[in-house]
Amino acid sequence: MRHALSTHESFKITLRAMLLMAALLIVSCTEEAEPYPDLVTEFADIRTDADGMFIDMTTDDGTCYSITNTNIQPHRPDTTYRAVAGFVSNGSSTEPHAQIYTLTGAQVLAGSTAILRHDPTGIESMWMGGRYINMQLTAKTQGGRHTWGYAIDFIEEAGEKGRAHTHYHLSLHHNQGNDPTSYSQTHYCSILTTQLPQYENTDTITVSVHTFKGIKSWTFSN
Repeated sequence: MRHALSTHESFKITLRAMLLMAALLIVSCTEEAEPYPDLVTEFADIRTDADGMFIDMTTDDGTCYSITNTNIQPHRPDTTYRAVAGFVSNGSSTEPHAQIYTLTGAQVLAGSTAILRHDPTGIESMWMGGRYINMQLTAKTQGGRHTWGYAIDFIEEAGEKGRAHTHYHLSLHHNQGNDPTSYSQTHYCSILTTQLPQYENTDTITVSVHTFKGIKSWTFSN
């Protein structure tokens, strides 16, 4: 099962990274240090070992990095987390390593009709990465709890060039509850395409989102 890092966990990891960056900047002001490396930011699946320590992460392009950090506090043992990672890549092309500086939790959405709400949300971007459709959403909140998911609205079956072709039509479900619309808060989430019934990577997926400016749709096809 894939879990998202909590907001509290993400904050603590990011805070440690900021303090480390500040220390490096102080050093660079007092002596001629090498330029600070650029961070790579990617969605990734991050695994923990039996002690709850991060051991490796796999980005959506399929690259598996060994994690070199030793100062990240333990999490749930033998678990895969979905997150947006800011990291520096090192090691070799055959044995890539990653030093993680920031982690922000990303929710893997469950397919369900139980939410039954299309409360509007902002959306910055949506794209397909490997087995996932990733989204960067912007919710209006005062800190209350929001519930997210998706539903399969309908499925189209068609023949194309002598083979079967399936077109999945999904809609994002969002229940704002009683949380007033106030300030904007970023929410990262992913849909695991292999959870769709009988999905093949040659199929097409359309995702519709109820935004503050009406319904918008994104279509993905390999």
